[in-house]
Amino acid sequence: MRTTVPGGFAFFSGSALAAVVVLLLVAVGVRSEPVLSVVALVAVVDLVAVTSRAWAALATVVVCWCLHSGFVLGRLGDLTFTARSGHDALVLGGCALGAVLLVSTLRAASAPLHEDEHDENVPTIPRPRAPHVLTPAS
Repeated sequence: MRTTVPGGFAFFSGSALAAVVVLLLVAVGVRSEPVLSVVALVAVVDLVAVTSRAWAALATVVVCWCLHSGFVLGRLGDLTFTARSGHDALVLGGCALGAVLLVSTLRAASAPLHEDEHDENVPTIPRPRAPHVLTPAS
């Protein structure tokens, strides 16, 4: 079974990646088209959801929305509470919840069923005994 990235590390990595993405998008001039910022931040959140736990993805959504609202919709980190920022928060949150549900479903489907259960009615093949290694007497 595949192991996941620890939640704290994934949250930190996702937040740092989101900050770099927003910095690059603002430098390119995406303030006139904030939809591009939302799409890029959805990709960051989905990456965290696929590689880590649900709480790390949902916490990353909050950071992504703050960066988007503060630097793409607002200026110099001032959070904007407008209809546009509310809509973008719903889009980011909805995409995160969808990714978390999809990933948890896929992880549950790939987990082996009844891993520790032993059925008495199913015949089993006995394990061969390992030969004893003879060591010379010294």
